[in-house]
Amino acid sequence: MVQRKAAAVAGLALLLVLAGCAHVTVHSTVNADGSIAEQTYQVNMSRTAYGYLEEAAEEDGYDSVEDSVLSEFNESEREQISYSEEYNGDTVTMTLSRTDFVPTADDGISVTTEDGELVYEDVNFVDEEAAARDGTEFSGSFTGGMSVDYYLTMPGEITDSNADVVDGNTAEWHESGSEAFNDNRIYARSEIPTFSNVPGFGAVGAVVAILATALVVLRRT
Repeated sequence: MVQRKAAAVAGLALLLVLAGCAHVTVHSTVNADGSIAEQTYQVNMSRTAYGYLEEAAEEDGYDSVEDSVLSEFNESEREQISYSEEYNGDTVTMTLSRTDFVPTADDGISVTTEDGELVYEDVNFVDEEAAARDGTEFSGSFTGGMSVDYYLTMPGEITDSNADVVDGNTAEWHESGSEAFNDNRIYARSEIPTFSNVPGFGAVGAVVAILATALVVLRRT
C-alpha cells in the first residue's frame, strides 16, 4: 500500500492484518469547488492488533499511537483534524476526521475538473505490489482479515464510477481480503451543480429577491 497522509490511519492496516483482522470504513464528502468538506477514516481492530501499533509507535519514538498518526500532518493541518480511540471489550476503534481541505498529491486523493465534470480519485488503497503476491499463500494470510467499506458523496449526480453501488450523488465500494488492496482505485465523476439546482436555493433566492424589491420601494418613498 502507498503510505499517504490522508490514509494515516488506513495505512496502519497492513500491520493490523498480521495480528488478526481490521475493518476500515471511509466516508468522504466533496464540495462543488473540488475541496473536501469532510473525510473520516474509522478502523476497527482487536486489542492484540492495537498492541502491535503501540509497539511500533514506541519504536519510532512516539508516546502513543495518536502521536504517531498525527505526525503525518503539519501543524496547520492538525487544526482541521479530530482523532479519537474507543475501547469496547476486545475491540479498539480508531477514528480520524479531517474537514475543509483541498487534497494534494501527498494525500493520495485528487479532485479535478474534466469536460465540465468533477473527477474524484483515491489511490490510498492501491497496493503496488499486490500483483506479485496475488494468488500466493502469503497474499491470503496477509490480507485475509482485511475489509474496506468506502462511501463517497459527490456534489452532483454521479455519471461514471467503478463503485459497487451508485445512487444519485453517492457511491459505495465494499472489498475484503486481497481485493481490498489489489488495484482498489476509488474513482467517480459527477456533474457540477449550479446554484439553480441546489436543493432549497430556489426558495432562498425568492426570499432574497422579495427583500431586494422591498428595499428599492422603501428607498423611493
